Parts: sequence; C-alpha cells; structure tokens
Amino acid sequence: MTYGFQSINDSSIVQIDSEAPRLCLLTTGTYSGNGTSSGVFARPITSQDPPMVFIRPDQTEQIQVPISIWFSGAPGSWTGFTMRASSVYGVLSGLYFVAAWASMGTSQYGMRLWDTAATLVYDSGAPAVVVTFASGSWTYLGSEQISNAQRYKWGINKVLGAGEYVSLNPFAMNCHNSGSGGGCALGVDYAAGRIMMYSVAFTAWTDQGHRPFLCAKLLA
Repeated sequence: MTYGFQSINDSSIVQIDSEAPRLCLLTTGTYSGNGTSSGVFARPITSQDPPMVFIRPDQTEQIQVPISIWFSGAPGSWTGFTMRASSVYGVLSGLYFVAAWASMGTSQYGMRLWDTAATLVYDSGAPAVVVTFASGSWTYLGSEQISNAQRYKWGINKVLGAGEYVSLNPFAMNCHNSGSGGGCALGVDYAAGRIMMYSVAFTAWTDQGHRPFLCAKLLA
C-alpha cells in the first residue's frame, strides 16, 4: 500500500488494509427444508455483487446435495438466498454464513476504515473470514443411472474440519457438456472424507476444468 493503515500479524499476513477490503463476515444463520431451503439476512447486504454463501451441511445418512442457489433482493440490497436440493435426496439442513469483499458498519463501537473512494473496507463488527482451503482439481469418479438421466460425479479429497464451511456460489452455474447442459451440485461426503460435485445430464464433460472450491471458517 502507498498510504493509510495496515495491520500485519505474527505470521506476516496482512489482516487489515485500508486500500484492500478483505472477505468479511456479514451474517450467520441456519437452514432446513425438503426440496428447497432459504436463509433470510438479518439486514440487507449492500454489496453490488451477490454475497458469498458458505454452508456446513448437517451430517446425515445420505449426502445432502444443493444443486442451485439464487438470491432475493437486488444489487445494493440483497435480502436472502434460496437453495434447491437434488431430486435424488431432497433434505437440506445445516449452518451458513454470508460474506462479501466489502464491509458493513455493524458495531456500536470499535474501529472503521474507509478507502480513498469513501467505501467502508473494515469494521470491527464484521471480522475477516479465514480461508482454510482452496482447490480446482476435481477427479472424475464415474456416473450412476437415475430415473431420467445420468448423474456424473467428481471429487476432491478433503475432510471438512471442525468449524469449516464450503462456498456454495460456484455451484449455482450449470455444467457444460456435449448435450444440453445440466445443473451443477455440491455435496460433503463426511464418511469418505471428500467434497463431491455432481451434474445431472444425458452426457458429461468428464473434465470439469478448474471450477473453484473454497473452504473457510469464522475463527482462526
């Protein structure tokens, strides 16, 4: 940075920078439902882009598979989100938190920082989210027949640790293939210690490229 305020921890990692916003926690909650499940934000989130939703599914007998996500509200005033479950298993339940690359004033006291454009980049009531794992290297695991199509599967060997959540947003986009395309879904396979990605379609693009996968938690 050229001027302003910067905080660096004992590991030489920048924690606060008045010129560069961090991924900041904005709200938390729980979700549950069969078929669909929603979260309503405690107050509108003022980012222009949709915020990032991180989920920690409950550990159930079957793998929970949210296959899409959409947001309510509009740029500058996002009010909630809804997930749709795969038809293979319709239950959705767990914890979530919402974050954005921008802060919001939440504390009645503490510290706030603005950048040169008068945009709030830090608020002590909206702490930075701790990114714990990132990967885009999916391994194709084959397919299985369901009622009207094939369900194609990919995996990343990653045990979801205590307090870790997974980013849902990248899996709201469709998977591309040589057919008509198909929805893209995320699952946490607690028993096998891996993260799963699914696509339901008639044909598959077996190399999904580098669709990003991200883990984060709220406490270091």
